[in-house]
Amino acid sequence: MPWSEIDTVLFDMDGTLLDLHFDNRFWRELIPSEYVSLHAHEPDIARQRLFAEMDRIRGQLQWYCLDYWTRFTGLDLLALKQRLEMHITFQPHALEVLDALRRQGKRLVLVTNAHPEVFAFKHARTGLGDHLHQVVSAHTLDCAKEEDCFWDRLQGVERYEPGRTLLVDDNLVALTVADAAGVRHLRGMRYPDTRGPAMESADFELLESLADLLPARFLQDIGVHDAS
Repeated sequence: MPWSEIDTVLFDMDGTLLDLHFDNRFWRELIPSEYVSLHAHEPDIARQRLFAEMDRIRGQLQWYCLDYWTRFTGLDLLALKQRLEMHITFQPHALEVLDALRRQGKRLVLVTNAHPEVFAFKHARTGLGDHLHQVVSAHTLDCAKEEDCFWDRLQGVERYEPGRTLLVDDNLVALTVADAAGVRHLRGMRYPDTRGPAMESADFELLESLADLLPARFLQDIGVHDAS
């Protein structure tokens, strides 16, 4: 990375700083199971209804809204998340990279579509927020990262110079929209879910791990010997 040209680093949360394995298990396994159990008299219809709604609002702010899914499903989502909280873990080398960039004087900002209560839940488990200068939820801006308005409204709470900013995000649509908004440096994640398949992109360079952001000599200094 051309670090002399970068002042601000915007990081996504799930799939970028945190392993997406937790969220995949939660949304693909636990929620469908619990929702079908709640509608045991019509399990097939319930499953179809849930997945149809997921497809309908995917990429919209509602998709990431804890309150919306609580109303739709009738489930206590935060209580259900606690069942799987042992799976909330950092991506490999995330903390080393965050702390190294702070020491270099970079401003570190979390930009996440996650609901503020979800961030608070994961922060309580990981301490993630302690390694960042600022946390911005799309719900605060009333606009998802996949929408143009997010990047304009972000300036109202976190001033950044797009030409001197790096965004690291596993969401390829968000990267595309940020690119159109003028964010100059963009990186995706090859393995958002460390136990899942590799991502592919013809448009963005994907990091094998967050350690790829730092030069090899620096990784050795902080004790990271394998950046793969």
